[in-house]
Amino acid sequence: MTEESARKHLSTPEITIINEVAKILSKGMNFLDSVGEVLKILYSFWDVKYSYIALYRKDLKLLKIVKAFGLKEDEVERGLFKRGEGIVGKVYKSGVPVVLSDLSVGAYINRTGLKDRLEGSESFIAVPVRVGGEIIGVLAVFKSFDKKDSVEKAVELLIILGTMIGMLYKLEERINLERQEWEEEKKALTQALGKKYSLEGIIGRSIAIKNLIDLIEKVSQTDTTVLLTGESGTGKSLVAKAIHFLSSRKEKPFITINCSAIPETLLEAELFGYEKGAFTGAYTSKKGKFEIANGGTVFLDEIGDMPLSLQPKILRVLQDREIEKLGSERSIKVDVRIISATNKDLWDLVQKGSFREDLYYRLSVVPIHIPPLRERKEDIPVLIDHFLNLFNQRYNKNVRIDIKALEIMMEYPWPGNIRELENTIERLVILKDGIIREKDLPSYFFVELHKEEPKHLPSIIELTEREEIIKALEKTGYVKSRAAKLLGYTLRQLDYRIQKYRIELKKF
Repeated sequence: MTEESARKHLSTPEITIINEVAKILSKGMNFLDSVGEVLKILYSFWDVKYSYIALYRKDLKLLKIVKAFGLKEDEVERGLFKRGEGIVGKVYKSGVPVVLSDLSVGAYINRTGLKDRLEGSESFIAVPVRVGGEIIGVLAVFKSFDKKDSVEKAVELLIILGTMIGMLYKLEERINLERQEWEEEKKALTQALGKKYSLEGIIGRSIAIKNLIDLIEKVSQTDTTVLLTGESGTGKSLVAKAIHFLSSRKEKPFITINCSAIPETLLEAELFGYEKGAFTGAYTSKKGKFEIANGGTVFLDEIGDMPLSLQPKILRVLQDREIEKLGSERSIKVDVRIISATNKDLWDLVQKGSFREDLYYRLSVVPIHIPPLRERKEDIPVLIDHFLNLFNQRYNKNVRIDIKALEIMMEYPWPGNIRELENTIERLVILKDGIIREKDLPSYFFVELHKEEPKHLPSIIELTEREEIIKALEKTGYVKSRAAKLLGYTLRQLDYRIQKYRIELKKF
């Protein structure tokens, strides 16, 4: 009999039980907790004082009680049945429900010992628990029936519940499999990230870089708070990741928050999370970045742009290791390491009153300054070689650089530091085949600065930048996203410069 046809034969009490069970199964609890609630419903709505679910264990080659209601702990422990043994074993083997009104017959083996505690009026009903065409276990109940009660309807009800329990079991099995696959992917990704952001990713042979690597190795073995300083493009994010993946927290999350990229109104919710109903649109609760990163590292990039109103909350995380979600009065303990970075002078911001002095000292327990590229020119050839290999492999090319072009690049001040160098090499590899020569370099590399009459450098850079933007736009048919990639800008950076230089966008 199908579940749908069975429903038509059931009376109101049985349908009520099915609806209550459906509510339990929809709550998303784990399998054992859910079936435990199902057995409680049978007691509350159907007066079933004793019941259990036994599932087949392939490793034991036995049916084992996994959840029971009304049974003592030792009775549950004794609940082991061989396939075909007793009523439970036979139902599992045949898939045919069994109703036994007289428990004194030999077919009932009383493996649990529960029979000695029964009143004597109970019937024993066992039905298969199915997953599709496969039988995975047995649902068994002890119930007393009046003359007006229909045993047939009772069996129909239990068959439906056995099917619902089987569906829940299959769902949890699938979820567990997906969770296992996700954990394996996460582990593989973590290992890959660890390799990518190890000290091997910090390229250079200068004394400054050797000292930096030595400092990274030392601080990574502790949980101390680190403040990274340096100009834009020097590699502060790379250093933060290296510290994390060399530390004992490497298997845990590394979460980055750019304090300047998120509006102040959203930043607090992003960092600390919120409860349902905390504000308009908060239809569900959400974890913040600190809670997600528990056990790992939070990297607060551009910390100098952190709003003054949020700074006390960051201080609380550092001092008490606690956060409080928006709309909640309950504190949550978090175990995170904080690494922050800035290209601003934080102490100057403290003096101006836009950054808390106590937070400054908390963040800068170990300050690490990353020098600009112009102060370690001996690293430029090594970095160029690294980026050439990287982009040649990415674009399936074999572009090299001649000595004259290399010398010119070493003399260039690189205001955008390593990020600018990386973008320049990628652009040259994309546009060039063979050897990069002097004539292939951007025109702003050749601006001559006379000692007697120095030129106004910002004006020269702006003029050159405008020309290069126009060239890139023309080359890409005025597709801004492609032009931005060619120039090494984000789309937002390019839009800003187009407006700044009043560049006309042609339409085709």
